[in-house]
Amino acid sequence: MHVLVFNCALGLVCLIAFLAGGAPERWTAIIFIAGAAATFVAPFYNAQRPYGGLEPMLLAIDVLMLGGLVAIALRADRYWPLYVSALHLIGIAVHGVKAIQPALVPWMYAGASGKIAYPMLVLLAVGAVRHRKRVLRFGSDPDWSQL
Repeated sequence: MHVLVFNCALGLVCLIAFLAGGAPERWTAIIFIAGAAATFVAPFYNAQRPYGGLEPMLLAIDVLMLGGLVAIALRADRYWPLYVSALHLIGIAVHGVKAIQPALVPWMYAGASGKIAYPMLVLLAVGAVRHRKRVLRFGSDPDWSQL
């Protein structure tokens, strides 16, 4: 049930990002969709006991996503991508906790690494809506900062 709820929320927020957001919002939505799809097809390290130990494929996907999110945060003319990157870094830290403490129960590992995505979706949605409001109010809203 959790997967269905998350996928519905992800779809709705990414639709909002594509319709109302600028380039940073759309690129973040693409990263979120790609990460969710990769996580869905990634094999578990121990298929008989998912999340029973550190999941290297999920960690690799999260690290790649962090690279993309940080790249957006460094270049975007917005604050919210910094917060999304920080939240995703917390999600990666959960993998570190499991590596250090293998006795961490699997449902806590799965829950902690999955639930951090909801505030990230909220930030993306708010960022897209605020972008749309700035465009309507000022006529434009630069997507990328000038170097």
